[in-house]
Amino acid sequence: MNVLNSLASGPSTLADFLPSSKEQYLQDARNGSGKAKEWTVVMGNEAGDLDTIASSIAFAWLRTKALNEPSISLLRMDRDDLNLRAENLHALALAGVSHPKDQLLFVTDVINFHPFPSHKFALVDHNRLSSAFTPEGQPLVVAIVDHHADENLYVDSAEPRIITSSGSCASHIVTLLSSLTVEIPPELATLLLSAILIDTDGLKPGGKAIDVDRKAADFLFPRSTFASSVNMLETTDAAPSGPVFKPEFIQSLSDELSTKKNDVSHLGPRDLLRRDYKEYEFVLPWHAAEPQIRAGLSTVPVKLEDWAVDGRLETEGEAWMKERGLHILGVLTAYRGATKGKRKREMAWIIRTDTPPTDGFDFDALTERLWSGLEADSVLELKEHKKFAHETQGPISVPGLRVRCYMQNPHATRKVTAPVLKAIMEAQT
Repeated sequence: MNVLNSLASGPSTLADFLPSSKEQYLQDARNGSGKAKEWTVVMGNEAGDLDTIASSIAFAWLRTKALNEPSISLLRMDRDDLNLRAENLHALALAGVSHPKDQLLFVTDVINFHPFPSHKFALVDHNRLSSAFTPEGQPLVVAIVDHHADENLYVDSAEPRIITSSGSCASHIVTLLSSLTVEIPPELATLLLSAILIDTDGLKPGGKAIDVDRKAADFLFPRSTFASSVNMLETTDAAPSGPVFKPEFIQSLSDELSTKKNDVSHLGPRDLLRRDYKEYEFVLPWHAAEPQIRAGLSTVPVKLEDWAVDGRLETEGEAWMKERGLHILGVLTAYRGATKGKRKREMAWIIRTDTPPTDGFDFDALTERLWSGLEADSVLELKEHKKFAHETQGPISVPGLRVRCYMQNPHATRKVTAPVLKAIMEAQT
């Protein structure tokens, strides 16, 4: 039986589809027959949040079951890192994936394959293929579904190539699913709905959710595992476009997921930095040698004062930068104020100067460009941090680091910050 037949004719429940796909893919990758090249590897971004996991799983299912293209979801994290996000484990359990470390494919499972066994890739929740995935020959990006800034890549090879706004990337996946005649597993609908709710604060009016997110939730709920236990609202002529689910249930599920997401009390500084992390590579056209540097952005749901004082920002930041080979690290905190509960955000930026990307690299020019570019941005609205004033982050001085901390626009997420950083680094002058 070939790859496609063995998957397409197999069990349709999500808990069966995932491990059977994983087993078949790894078997094809190991036997050296070249069968792994028949597969499309579906990858989300390296942050590993629920949206990126649900989107990659759903798109792999769609391509395999509905489009007859053998596809496998690859999570860009180590297997043990799954424990860093309790909301992911909870949502996967709700979707019947009770042993995700065994059922899902992680980079841990493919790290020893050189070159990478597959050359076809589908990107979800991001739109640039990481250089870490180098197959024999040229990689081919065959599809993109994303809601971040378009980097204008793979315009001739990706089909579909959907890069447009939404509160959750999963909503675009649902739009594709809703156009098909194939019936999706209830567990998959549950996983996608959970991702949309956690990314849009429960479809909160005036929040991140837009029309595509609300339509996706309307499509998913009656097809999810929740439908049998919750009485759905009946759509009437008076409200033909209203929700098909009870708002009370949506709020309850959203609160449940958010509580798990925000409980990071058991995590130390290193885990906080790597829990929600994305990495970028930039070529610097303004530098004579046009070197390439690596930058990372860590989103942390805890204010700096609670974990980064007494020099820990520098020491923990430097350790993570060395582990990842970074020249720049941005730490983006998001939390609610203690008195009025208003959303607040901070930024801490670290430049590491002990490993220049090229001989004679001008770190002074890089530092000035980063500080001035960030401070001039009209969307970030940066203000100097009163408790972490510039160059006074703590009593421990770490040689070779340059550090600045700011308060910022509470609505400017990493999705806003990343393009700003890219524009600063890649500006011609």
